Amino acid sequence: MLYTLKGNLIGVKCDDHFMPLANTTVRLYRSRANVEEATVLVAAQAKETFQLIDEKGIKAKEKQLLAETKTDESGNYIFQIDGDKSKYKGEAVEFDIHYAEIPDYGQEDTSKPKNFKPFQATLNVIQPKWRETNNGLEASWNYRISNRIWCRILSILDIWVICGILTNCETQQALSGIEVQAMDDDIISDDLLGTALTDANGHFCIYYRSKDFKKTFLSPLINVETPLFPWGNGPDIYFKFAFAGTVFSEEPPSRARQADRENVGNCFCVRLCLKDQPDGGNGTEPVGYFFAIGELRRYNSILNINPANGKTIGKPTASWNDLAFYNNLALVGAITEKLNGQPMEYKFQYTELANPTDPVPGAPGAWTDVIPSQIANTVIGYGWRLTPLFEYEDIAINAIGSQIPVSFNGNWIEVPQSGTLPMGYNLVLNNNGPLIKLISTTIANTPVDMGGLVPGNSTTTINPLQQNRYFSLRMVKREAGNSASEVVAGVSRPLAVFNTKYLNVPQRGSWLPTTNSNELGVASIDLEELATAGGCSTISDSLTVKYTAANPNLGVVSLGMTGPGGPHNFAPIVFPSPGEEAHGTSAYTGDVTALPNCSYEVRLNAELKLTNGESQHDGIWDRVLFCK
Repeated sequence: MLYTLKGNLIGVKCDDHFMPLANTTVRLYRSRANVEEATVLVAAQAKETFQLIDEKGIKAKEKQLLAETKTDESGNYIFQIDGDKSKYKGEAVEFDIHYAEIPDYGQEDTSKPKNFKPFQATLNVIQPKWRETNNGLEASWNYRISNRIWCRILSILDIWVICGILTNCETQQALSGIEVQAMDDDIISDDLLGTALTDANGHFCIYYRSKDFKKTFLSPLINVETPLFPWGNGPDIYFKFAFAGTVFSEEPPSRARQADRENVGNCFCVRLCLKDQPDGGNGTEPVGYFFAIGELRRYNSILNINPANGKTIGKPTASWNDLAFYNNLALVGAITEKLNGQPMEYKFQYTELANPTDPVPGAPGAWTDVIPSQIANTVIGYGWRLTPLFEYEDIAINAIGSQIPVSFNGNWIEVPQSGTLPMGYNLVLNNNGPLIKLISTTIANTPVDMGGLVPGNSTTTINPLQQNRYFSLRMVKREAGNSASEVVAGVSRPLAVFNTKYLNVPQRGSWLPTTNSNELGVASIDLEELATAGGCSTISDSLTVKYTAANPNLGVVSLGMTGPGGPHNFAPIVFPSPGEEAHGTSAYTGDVTALPNCSYEVRLNAELKLTNGESQHDGIWDRVLFCK
């Protein structure tokens, strides 16, 4: 008789983090206990049957070995036992995992730790529930190894893991696509233990080995966690957070010396959250950095940008979310007079990506400088003096009126310096304000002609549906004139940007035909009755609206009518392309013949889900008047 046992093995690292036992040798042994003892063992809890076995113990079990196999990448296994050959009759078996080598469970480094010797772990004693098949008897056994047991096994393998979840501190929303860097705070030098990207649920796991934190000035010849405490000491952990290779927020190293972070074990579970803006590392001194879009809404350039579509996300006010960007954008951050003791200058750059999920490039040649003419008037600080009254004057890029102008060095913005302002003004620079106001129409503004569109039809009869464009923005700073000192000081996720003007959009239908070439979308209606009988005809027994609304960030589209009687309602709007276009006809749901003889207005309103970082676009509309 052929016996087939198959299943899956998973190790529990933390409550919500699991590790498949990939490429691991597993062994099946005949139980050495008698029937009564085996029955007790099968019913026992895993902690009572788990056993670590050394080389001597492995050798002692050799005669009971029934089968050996290896799991696949997902932790799946299949045992096949020839019952006739092995004299096995389906009784209870011991299930072991065997380690003669170090598998790659995510740590990549598979070198053996010092003094490592092969060992084995008995996971459980099981009585397979055999069922008949065409090929003999078959059973399955899937098993999750508890956190306590699995972490004990990993410790022998010298595999260390940090698993956690990263959320927004205010909304508790999971943050995806953030690079989490785990650091070991050490007296000699802080060690980077490893990095990992958060997934769609904000989860991450960082794998490392003890040699990654047991370092001294003699490493790699001599490794030990400094100071020289007894073996078994774990690292002291703090975290940095990066996007596109640039750290945008970090915990102070002193965080690693708090009780919950000091001398952590080989399985460390953590919950982390980020605020809407970085604190400069130590929470006190400002750091020249770009971190948000918009003065009023302050969309964090990473945390509040959806990596899937480039739109806004994560704000507690629901209406602030799921918006693309348009028009002038205040790029918010902090600037300092000096960098490395020298006068500082900075500039912004942009790069366009085909899709918001594409990786943001790191190579300088992939980025284009924002030039002075692409910056709107931007106040970056002010000067003040006592004369004897308190007086102040704005310091501005592309200054207007009496504002104190900021100078350019090519495309670099020269940060004003104390003692150089006119008329003895003292200098105050933005620590949490706009660094430039980017005129985004200069990087994304290709008009589309809608001439010939008939209300009720799709805009695709004239031109393809328009789409957002995607741009990542970044700030670069340096010591004035010193290219060798250039450093990226803040980068955004790809932003969805839409500035497309729709030209020659038909409006006012057959009533008072005209066109509009000044909107970021299409809102066009007509009345079927007027289109047939003429724009000045009266309506008596039917009322049907022909409508078209379009924009790649289209929100609510509605029809309304003002005039005596009512309430006035229409059949629901149809969205053949949800979130992009609505078109078709909608009949009045009331009794047209019962309407009082008078004049009426039918209005189409279309919400545009666009923001400039301060407020949402007002939306667009069209209307037609008629007489009953």
